[in-house]
Amino acid sequence: MVVYVDLATNPRGVTIVSVLWTMITLSGLFVGLRLYSKLTRIRRLWWDDYFIIVAWILLLVSCSTSTANTRLGFGLHDYQVPLENLVTFGIQSNISGFASVIAVACSKTSFAITLLRLTDGWMKWFIIGLIVILNITQYTSAVFFWVSCNPPAKTWNPMLPGECWPVSFTINFSLFVGSCSAFCDFSLALLPWRLLLRFNMYNREKIGVAIAMSMGIFAGISCIVKMTTIPILRDGDFSYNSLPLVLWGFIEPSLTIIAASLPMMRHLFKSFRHDDDDDNNNNNNNGDPHSNNTTTITSTSAAAAAATLSSSSNTTTTTTSIGGGGRDTRHLAAARANHPIRGSAAAATATADGGGSNNSSSGYYHRSEYLSQASQQQQQQQHQQHQQQQFDEKMGLGEGG
Repeated sequence: MVVYVDLATNPRGVTIVSVLWTMITLSGLFVGLRLYSKLTRIRRLWWDDYFIIVAWILLLVSCSTSTANTRLGFGLHDYQVPLENLVTFGIQSNISGFASVIAVACSKTSFAITLLRLTDGWMKWFIIGLIVILNITQYTSAVFFWVSCNPPAKTWNPMLPGECWPVSFTINFSLFVGSCSAFCDFSLALLPWRLLLRFNMYNREKIGVAIAMSMGIFAGISCIVKMTTIPILRDGDFSYNSLPLVLWGFIEPSLTIIAASLPMMRHLFKSFRHDDDDDNNNNNNNGDPHSNNTTTITSTSAAAAAATLSSSSNTTTTTTSIGGGGRDTRHLAAARANHPIRGSAAAATATADGGGSNNSSSGYYHRSEYLSQASQQQQQQQHQQHQQQQFDEKMGLGEGG
């Protein structure tokens, strides 16, 4: 029968519980928002979503077993852990470590699968190679929790007779696994910048997506920090000395889950931003009693701007034929030439007294030139929107489907 330890006498146990449940809550929040963003757009879940869900569930298992171990003395010195707790403590430690390592593999595989949807050629094979290396090393490391002793039961019951693998082998292999994991993190974090070059999206969108898809670099940094704590296994007294190793071993998959979920939440952030913009526009309109009497261009489409320009230039031309006002009207036309929308319409106002056919022809030429530029801008915008829709479809974020 186990003997429970009061957490008030186990400050390191309190630290373990606080950090682990904070990270599991944050990562769970991001997974939830990721799924909400997809389901609200009527998108089916794909393999990367299933892998990230499995990773979070495994992380929850690791968090729960580590929390249970703190009640058995995890965080105290080995000699302070009651002997009655050793077997249960050992089994739960193996479960926690096994689940945490598999969570690392699943979370990073999830993001790699996401990138597979955007790649072809050598980059696709490179990512497949990363997936293979990552999973072989991580799953092998996870199995070692259960088979590193002879008999295997000694891995969770140190009181049994038998032998375990040398500590030096465990440390060296763990460093090798950590190096492979960090290499995969940095590779998967840098690839999006290369991938997005082939998509002719808006620059702001492209940079935002690239940054969001590169957050895995923080998981790589945490992996390197974790590697610096592995040599403490030489010191023995695992229950007390392993605190930083346990914490960073849990932080790494948590950050990977968050980083893999961020790109899938882009449309959720955009919808929030658009809602705020709509509220601001409504407030501005409600505060201006003359807003209905002012001609404004609210569409970002160049075609709408051209249509407004055409009607505006016709109206302007009819108001400049007042006797004796030709000079003032031409000055007004020169001022309007600096306006980004009415610049070409300004030439039309020079058709007042003495303006002659030359000014009329010049106004017509500038209007035609502007309409041509507007048409080109509209085509470019349509192409960028089409490229963005293609990117969303490959990411599994398009409407419906």
